[in-house]
Parts: sequence; C-alpha cells; structure tokens
Amino acid sequence: MASTDNLAHPHLANVLLIDDRKADVELARVFLQVRDKMQFNLKVAHGAREALETLKQAMAQGEVIDLLLLDINMPGMDGFELLEQVRRDPALKHIAVVMCTGSTYGQDQARAQALGAAGYMVKPASLAQLKPMMSDIPSLKLDCEGEGVRLMRAA
Repeated sequence: MASTDNLAHPHLANVLLIDDRKADVELARVFLQVRDKMQFNLKVAHGAREALETLKQAMAQGEVIDLLLLDINMPGMDGFELLEQVRRDPALKHIAVVMCTGSTYGQDQARAQALGAAGYMVKPASLAQLKPMMSDIPSLKLDCEGEGVRLMRAA
C-alpha cells in the first residue's frame, strides 16, 4: 500500500512519487519539501504496479493525481512501461508525468519525451529542475508568494 501524506489542501497539487528505492523517495521528499520548501500533497508508490493500484484507488475515491514523479529503473515494470500504460488509459492520460531518475542517458531522455513525459529530472529532484518544466504542464503552477513555494493546480 502506498504511504501517504494527507491530501488535505484542495488547491495544492497531488503528486505521486514512484520509486522502488526508499532512500531515493526520502531524498526527493527532503530536497523538494524541506530544502526547496515546496508544498504539495504527496503519495508514494514503491513500484509501477503499486502506482497503478494507487491511481485506481485515487480515482475510485474521487481524488485527482496531478503529477507523477516517475523513476525509470525499477524491477518488474519499469518507468517507461508505466508511462506507456498511463498514456494509453483514457482516465489517466491527462496526468502530467516527469521522469525523475538517475539516468543521464540521452536515449532515455528522448524515449521519455517520445512517450509523452512532460519533463525529465536527474536525481535528486529539485525545484530548480522542475521550474523550467512548468510551462509544459498547464494544469500546474508554482505559487511563490510567502516563504515557500506551493505547487498548485492551475485554475
């Protein structure tokens, strides 16, 4: 079962972080939410199959997932296979997907783009890497008012 932070704030974006390595999940959370002071509602899945189950549960409960931060290299179904499934599913294809991986391989970046990823970040995830992608994700916006940065659903 996915670990969750409560999806309590209705205007903050709901982000599903998908990575099989717990240390990488924690590193992404610390870099984005602690160091970069980004606010968003976070769910975590430790693999592609768990992510699909989490997405199905969210839809069944009327929750909207706004962004997937997706690792490529995972056992079983890899990130590319999950991205292909998300893009083929009419109920999921609207979700913005940003690959968040350790791979700097140019062919991985090209494949992610060809499969419809909105962006590509090399771990560790950071606000500096995410900011330039926001123009390609019209469903989300960064609200920089106040002390932190909020990742919001666009109105």
